Amino acid sequence: MKILLTSLNSQYVHSNLAIRYMYTVIVNEDCEAEIREFTINNDLNYIFNEIVRAKYDLVCFSCYLWNIEETTTLASDLKKAKPEMKILIGGPETSFDGVDYMRKNPWCDYVISGEGEYSFFRLIQLLTGKRQALDMTEEDELSTIPGLTYRIGSLIYVNEQIEPLDFDTIPFPYSILEPEQDKVVYYESSRGCPFRCSYCMSSIEKSIRSLDVHRVERELKYFLFKNVPQVKFIDRTFNYDKDRAYDILKYIIHNDNGKTNFHFELCGDLLDDRTIELLKGARPGLFQMEIGIQSTNPDTLKAVNRNENVYPVLYNIGRLVECGTCHTHVDLIAGLPLETMETFERGFDKVYALKADAFQMGFLKVLKGTEMHDRAEEFGIVYRDHAPYEVVSTTWINSDEMVLLKEVDRMLDTYYNRKGFSHTLDYLTSEMTPFKLFCSLAEFYYSQGYQNRDRRKDDQYRIMLAFAKHLSETGQVTDCDKEVLKTLDLDARETMNQLNYGRFIRKGWELTI
Repeated sequence: MKILLTSLNSQYVHSNLAIRYMYTVIVNEDCEAEIREFTINNDLNYIFNEIVRAKYDLVCFSCYLWNIEETTTLASDLKKAKPEMKILIGGPETSFDGVDYMRKNPWCDYVISGEGEYSFFRLIQLLTGKRQALDMTEEDELSTIPGLTYRIGSLIYVNEQIEPLDFDTIPFPYSILEPEQDKVVYYESSRGCPFRCSYCMSSIEKSIRSLDVHRVERELKYFLFKNVPQVKFIDRTFNYDKDRAYDILKYIIHNDNGKTNFHFELCGDLLDDRTIELLKGARPGLFQMEIGIQSTNPDTLKAVNRNENVYPVLYNIGRLVECGTCHTHVDLIAGLPLETMETFERGFDKVYALKADAFQMGFLKVLKGTEMHDRAEEFGIVYRDHAPYEVVSTTWINSDEMVLLKEVDRMLDTYYNRKGFSHTLDYLTSEMTPFKLFCSLAEFYYSQGYQNRDRRKDDQYRIMLAFAKHLSETGQVTDCDKEVLKTLDLDARETMNQLNYGRFIRKGWELTI
């Protein structure tokens, strides 16, 4: 039996951990298993041709918000080309509506819900003839596989959900599969989350299971030995146990190979003095820390089951930024219940003041299986019917305001996260509040039509100067263009390796795009 484990990743540098787990549990079975990863940017005809010509018996797709639409189209075409080919779908995007998905997509043979390692292992044993009970029919045996939804003729059957697995029994995927040097290596040391944020799928599981720390250290030692560029922990809250997190961070610092970077998602409330002191001694570039603030409005935080007091989070993040050794990434979510433009503006300014390395504005996604999905109508949340089910408007922020926030997000990413404008932004935010600045910049950028294509870095410098002239001409900031010309000059000098600074000087920063 020839099996393909695949996924359409959002970018080439990403990799899919789930299909690696699946490969690991069936590698010794009587089958020929293969992993192939594509991206949503690949032409679907190319992917279709690659899969059809390889003549697989079973194709297994790992599905997420970013790839479910493309995967559904591709899988439907594959079934038309190869009716005898079995197709299995798994992943969070189908774990909570497997029956509905199979009804809408008659080409789908199997859906695995929840953690798939054991269910997939049992299914492959059955399909390769290694049944546990030889006196059972295939149909009877299928009914014993937990977490499986399957089709027999015109009927769809749903088995009981699988209980959470003992995580320590799951094999280490990279013991068999070599980590790729040109991709991010994804790794998890725990499953589940202790918190109950109503918009997050991790809140559905009511427990948290972690690998033994000594096992984690052995596996991290392997990555360090292999000099992989980046290891990204996908633990939902890495520091849920402060002592455990401290021990792992300490191990990494003491065994640093000078090359590998480690990425973690942290709970800001749980950062303590001991951890901050430890991180001060880390090599700059060793760690990336991502912390979701989501909102600073107490009413909003209460409505989504988060700690209403955001100030300890802001204080701890400020200390983490000040220690200077970790790349710090912070998040806000637009479109949460009870969040108005006024409260979002206040939150934006507070988070911007932290001066984190990256500031991401996310937008609420109403995910199946979450409490937010069940309460969306109650909160007046309107969202798109198709993945990623992103918010369109709420009772508190209308659709026009939400579009403006999307434009602000693009400006924040272009001029703050991608670096190169620190002096200019420092000057402008001394004259205007950060949120008002980025709103004004977004309105100018879009009014001039600059959003119609990607712009080079030097174009963005010229656009910023044109914006400064606009601020001066409209009386929003006196002599803004003169001051910004000076700060842009400083910014450009600091980014000379990326930009043709001499060309800027010769052209006198005139806007020529």
